[in-house]
Amino acid sequence: MKHRLFLLRAYGDASIALYFLANSPLKNEFKVIASSHLKPLISALSNYIHIGSLDIEYIHLGINKSQLNLFTKRHFISMDTLTQVKKIKQFLILNPNPIGLDYMEQSNKLNILNFLLRKDFKAIVNDKNVYDEMQHFFNTPLILQNAADPIKNILILPDARIANRKIPMAVIEYLKTSLTQKNKLVTLAYFSSHKNVDQDTKNYSNFDELLTLIKEADFVFGSDSLGIHLSNALQKPHYILYPKNGSKAFFTPFSIEHKCFATFDNVTSIQLPI
Repeated sequence: MKHRLFLLRAYGDASIALYFLANSPLKNEFKVIASSHLKPLISALSNYIHIGSLDIEYIHLGINKSQLNLFTKRHFISMDTLTQVKKIKQFLILNPNPIGLDYMEQSNKLNILNFLLRKDFKAIVNDKNVYDEMQHFFNTPLILQNAADPIKNILILPDARIANRKIPMAVIEYLKTSLTQKNKLVTLAYFSSHKNVDQDTKNYSNFDELLTLIKEADFVFGSDSLGIHLSNALQKPHYILYPKNGSKAFFTPFSIEHKCFATFDNVTSIQLPI
């Protein structure tokens, strides 16, 4: 029997894991067990990376936020959390894996889930850079994307699942002004709940639309969130903006190799890479 990779966390975690697994020489040794809330993302992403080559089974756990409630702070204690854990336990009882190992993306709060399930899920990532550990675990060749020449179309993605990671308006205005002065075409794109304020601002309402925006851009500026991880999956050059004292655990290989990252409060004092 195959090892199993359970995807129950946020969209960014799933994107990173699927990117490395889809390009891994070990992919046939794994079966992916994905929460059904991830299906729209996986379906959209399959148009750009070789997800169709993976063995994926979707399970319905009642996750109606971005990830399993147990892995969050706000929804940690609730009846929905208990329901979700019970459904995982039922799946494990009905679908044992006596030979292969069962994995999850990272160790954060995994010990709590293991305790509740009387289970021993293994974590791929343990408190280091997520990309480094995923790459080494799946033995995936690392390909660093190159910036297009010339770089003309710039996409800015300010949104983030975690509120303090959203790019502040002052930083957005600085980027727009600086890049426009360099004769770049700048598009600002928000999730659909944001109100458009000018013709250079767009809304996206689903993963297909977001991926299309990223694909059509030459370079992406984004918060430390899903948009950057999708940019990496599409091999799109990008720049990460993040809050002061924020973690670099999810920084991409491209951003680290090319020093394409800055905190919100120091971006105005550094030389932009384009």
